[in-house]
Amino acid sequence: MQIQKTIIDDFKTDRKDILPPLPLTGRLVPILFYASVFAAIVLSAIFALQLKISKGRIESLRQELSETQKRAADTKSERAALEERILRANEVEAWVEGSRPLQPLIIAITRSIQEGSSIQDMRLTRREDTPEQLHLSISIGTDSIAQLDRVLDAVHGQGYREISPQQTVNRSQIDYQATLVRQSANGPTPETEPQPEEQGKS
Repeated sequence: MQIQKTIIDDFKTDRKDILPPLPLTGRLVPILFYASVFAAIVLSAIFALQLKISKGRIESLRQELSETQKRAADTKSERAALEERILRANEVEAWVEGSRPLQPLIIAITRSIQEGSSIQDMRLTRREDTPEQLHLSISIGTDSIAQLDRVLDAVHGQGYREISPQQTVNRSQIDYQATLVRQSANGPTPETEPQPEEQGKS
């Protein structure tokens, strides 16, 4: 079947373009827009990378700070221990210097112990309120009571006299306690002090 030709009228009128073509500067706008978008993406990537690097550096600095604080605490602890040792050393030095005047007395007592006797315990103490007085406490293992007399002679030889002596004899051990006071240079020594007259002589 053959379609008949139909004439269609064209009602479009000839007319000029509404707007003139874009100038050269206007053509750069899309290029600049896409370049800006690309630059924004690149800068965002660089910012994210720098942020990641900064976080790593911050974490590293935190670890270094923690280690530094730990080392500082260890150093402080070591310093406190060192200061405590120095304080103890000073105390020992002061004790040695304070005990130096007592060394002749101790040596004299030690040398007065004869063969067959022994010092089981000996203590010399001094009170802060009465530093001129010494408290002697000694335990002597001996079978002879004369050993205590030799110890007292050694004490007297160092210029001391005893006050409130107390002694206990228990089998082969003598326990003796007394307060020792140094004799003055002009005062009588125990050897020269007058002895009380014996009672009951015929």
